[in-house]
Amino acid sequence: MTDDDLGKKLVEEEHLLQFLHAYETVTGIALSISSRSESPDFVCTRPSGEHVGVELARSPHDYETRVDDRIWTDRTLSSFDLLASVASIVATKEQKRQSNHWQNTILVVELLDYSFDSLRWASDTSLADDFSDTGFLEIWLADHSTVGPFGEVRLIGLYPSRIFGVHRQPALEGKPYG
Repeated sequence: MTDDDLGKKLVEEEHLLQFLHAYETVTGIALSISSRSESPDFVCTRPSGEHVGVELARSPHDYETRVDDRIWTDRTLSSFDLLASVASIVATKEQKRQSNHWQNTILVVELLDYSFDSLRWASDTSLADDFSDTGFLEIWLADHSTVGPFGEVRLIGLYPSRIFGVHRQPALEGKPYG
């Protein structure tokens, strides 16, 4: 493994730890890391002893014009554009999941360089079944725009419908940078 690959895995593991912390806050379920792999990225264990895969994926928007956007914009995208990007990455990961026969996998789509201009779409329950044709146990958006000011990633549930939407996370309700 090259130094570059090792660095990427370390960053990926840091993102996983941020997700796991927020996941426990939102769901009340503590997942612990069992192993690191590539397909899926990590295998975690539920308190019951059940193993579950966690696959991390970045939104394709993160790579396109992020340097210019960091300089010239507030790094928000319209809900329509960002949700289309998320749907694309979910479809790509679903193909990978099927080809590798992943079982019991949670997909986490990371929003690292962009966030939504509004979260109103997350209260539209008609979107709650948009990813029901995938084989993932759960699909989450991990909005990292809240890590700097609040120290915690914001989780937005996409699938299944019981987790759909924005969830209460006390750390995100306080004073930023406080």
